[in-house]
Amino acid sequence: MKHSLEKSNLMGSFASPNRHGNMSLMSDDLTHTIFESDPTFTRFGAGLLPRKTLDETRADLTVHNISRKKRDEEIMSILLEEEVPGVDDVLELFEGFLKTFQSYGAEHQVFNQCAEYESECGDQVAALRKLIQMAPQGHSKLAQAQELEQELRLERDTWRLVASVYQDRLNSEFQDSEMESEEIWSGLDDATSEENLVKQLYDKNATIRQAQLVVDWLEQRAADVYHDSHYSQVEFYGDAVAGWENTLHALVSKNRRLGTENIEQNLVTQMDPDAPNREQTRRLHPLDKEDEMRLLRSIFARLRCGQLDEAQQLCFRAGQPFRAAILEGWKLFHDPNMKSRTDVSNTKESPSGNPYRDIWKSMTWKECDNVELSVEERSILALLCGHLKALLPVCRSWEDQLWAHLRAMIDHSVEKELRRCVNYKRQLQVLPDEYWNQQLTVESIFATLAASRDKTLLAQGRDQYRIIQRYLIMDDVDGLLEEMSSWLNKDDNWRVHLRPHMLRLMAHLALFFRRIGRGSCDDLIGSILEAYVLQLVNLGRTDLAAVYVGQLPLPEDQIRLYAQCLVMVEVREESCDDAERRRLLSLAHQVGLDVNAIAKQVVISLCDQGSKIQHITDASLQIATSAEDERRIRSLSWLLMDPSMRSQLLIQANTLMRGYLLRRQIEAVKLTFQLIPSDTLSMLSELWESRTGLTELPPDVEAAQREYLCTKTYIDALDSFQEWFTRFHHSKPKKTESSVQQRGGVSSQLSFTENLLKEQHLKQHQAELVRWQAAVDSLTQSAIDKLYNVLLFPDGGWMADSVSYEEENSPRQQQQQLLRQTCIPHAALLLCNVLTSTHRYSQCLELANVIASEQQSLYKVCSAEQLAQLTKHLRQAFVRVLDAGESP
Repeated sequence: MKHSLEKSNLMGSFASPNRHGNMSLMSDDLTHTIFESDPTFTRFGAGLLPRKTLDETRADLTVHNISRKKRDEEIMSILLEEEVPGVDDVLELFEGFLKTFQSYGAEHQVFNQCAEYESECGDQVAALRKLIQMAPQGHSKLAQAQELEQELRLERDTWRLVASVYQDRLNSEFQDSEMESEEIWSGLDDATSEENLVKQLYDKNATIRQAQLVVDWLEQRAADVYHDSHYSQVEFYGDAVAGWENTLHALVSKNRRLGTENIEQNLVTQMDPDAPNREQTRRLHPLDKEDEMRLLRSIFARLRCGQLDEAQQLCFRAGQPFRAAILEGWKLFHDPNMKSRTDVSNTKESPSGNPYRDIWKSMTWKECDNVELSVEERSILALLCGHLKALLPVCRSWEDQLWAHLRAMIDHSVEKELRRCVNYKRQLQVLPDEYWNQQLTVESIFATLAASRDKTLLAQGRDQYRIIQRYLIMDDVDGLLEEMSSWLNKDDNWRVHLRPHMLRLMAHLALFFRRIGRGSCDDLIGSILEAYVLQLVNLGRTDLAAVYVGQLPLPEDQIRLYAQCLVMVEVREESCDDAERRRLLSLAHQVGLDVNAIAKQVVISLCDQGSKIQHITDASLQIATSAEDERRIRSLSWLLMDPSMRSQLLIQANTLMRGYLLRRQIEAVKLTFQLIPSDTLSMLSELWESRTGLTELPPDVEAAQREYLCTKTYIDALDSFQEWFTRFHHSKPKKTESSVQQRGGVSSQLSFTENLLKEQHLKQHQAELVRWQAAVDSLTQSAIDKLYNVLLFPDGGWMADSVSYEEENSPRQQQQQLLRQTCIPHAALLLCNVLTSTHRYSQCLELANVIASEQQSLYKVCSAEQLAQLTKHLRQAFVRVLDAGESP
């Protein structure tokens, strides 16, 4: 696939892929490319994009609408009330990036996605920039807003770079970019112009083409900064139409004998452009010298932004057209008539560029070594002729240094190919050895920047955004993923206004590389996504997490990570209700996550009681329920969202209740029971039968049902005993004494009324006593039955599985054995208490037979101390039976 190329004559930017053409087979519907978003950006000499003149731009900036100003002031007052102005609005980027990621899900839309990311960051940068400009100078709340604006600017520029270079790289995969030079130039007409040759060089040489894309990217970055921060430049200082007007005025006045100031004694005597250099003992007027420096700096700034036309316009406006002409000398020569020999109209077009470009370049190189010229002027010439050594002194930032080296690399490559492949009709001017010794590669350029002695430059190079950009330029995707993954372990202190945006960039870059088929380590991508998801939860954006969790390649990682997110929500938000739980699980279901497994993992994590549960052997104690216990119990609600999770609900509830029983937290056990729906057992049977047609449940579910019934039986027995104990010992009706009157120390006879009242009280007491006794008898029998239910639990006994389905010494079985050793003797002692208190001594002897029976083997789970206590109660009952004359 051929790239159509822009018409460009820039020495360092000779040609580059056409930004208006079809750049990628994967992005046919990409409506605009990364560099068309800024209408002020143009390539040197391209002249393809419409631009406003400086007068029009200045007029736009000076027009103020009163209503708009009033609205801006209102907005400003509202924003400054925030703790960190602008930060809340910027956090909307998380939702925006998610919508973009979902909207452009097709593979061929990947670059539309990048362009949208860039646009969203750019909108926030513009909003923050406006806020900063509107705020009072030095406002105390703007420091973080300025930091955030700079960070988002770097992120926006990173997405520009990604779209630019990887669009070209994916195109290159469909071409043979490794052709030999002879193949590149085979079939070319000897008369082909320099411009056409360079275009074909860009077509075939991916390294040079992509280096030019990086140069374009760096120039657009500079244009953005120049527009925002350096708009008071030389173009706004006067409207001079003649250069060096103060010097000219002084010379004219001197010739007319109108002035004799000392300041005019050492001025140049002529006004040609070379006069200041030729007459070295003389100088320009100080005001002109100051304007000269300002003009040169502004010209270089425009050239640094890739705005040649604007730089030339500045020269004309300053009355120095000769400088605008100097900026034309590097242009590649192109004669359109070379390809039009068969044109029947015999019309000729005007050639463009400099046919003696080699001579101009050789002389410009010498001028760069002329120490008599100012640094600013030498840097402009060095930029155009590829003199890296003279260009670097004015490049103070990491971006400037990278730009200068890449320009020199491109210039060297293009010059080498032109001199090798073009048959010139004359001998070309020989360039110095220093020029040809500039053997630069992208790797060597970054090595040079890393070895710089400039501490500021080194600090900028260690910035995370620039590290990402360096890996992108070098196309080292695996290295970038490893580097980003290593950052996750260095700093866990995620600041609200800074770290989340870096993590968002890292996560979406990782997803971008996966979509285009770059990056061979899924583990690194997974670790980056995991960090970003956890950051979203920390920021309260849990509803965004499910989509990114769904991008993890392994289902087990998806379950683990999303469950971790839900655990964080449950722990942090005390008010997390069923509606919120249902919503979060629904989001997981929409992206294809295993909701049941996630809910199970959430409950396991939240209900974790430690590796070793405390065991209280004194069964008569009851420990209060803590807030942490209540949170654990509430967490079971995650398993109530779907009827299909009832089996897990039962299993996890049993696990929780075993721990509470071992710690004697009876109230916590009861709270857990209240959370389990009463129809759980029947629903489990119905669901299993409808799913498989079988009536016999799986072993684990059957064991869970049995354990649930065991726990319920024990709790019912405790409740029944407590109710009997309260009624028997604390609710017995008390007999009221009749009033007795003492007269002279001797009891007087009761009156008829008093006798009647006494009889009524006795009858009432007898009736209450009968009712109490009936209630006690009923509660006694209920307590005896329910305690026996624990002792005589069928199919193997209480807290013993009827069917073995797990390892013999599993934690569950160990806990069940501890419960048998604690609760069964406790139930027997309670039963003895009931029987002896109600004088049912013969039944106590029956209890002795039950405990000693080999069928139940209850004596085996009793300790020696527990057996001693039981024997003591049974011996008393035996004596009472003998005293009553009954047969034991």
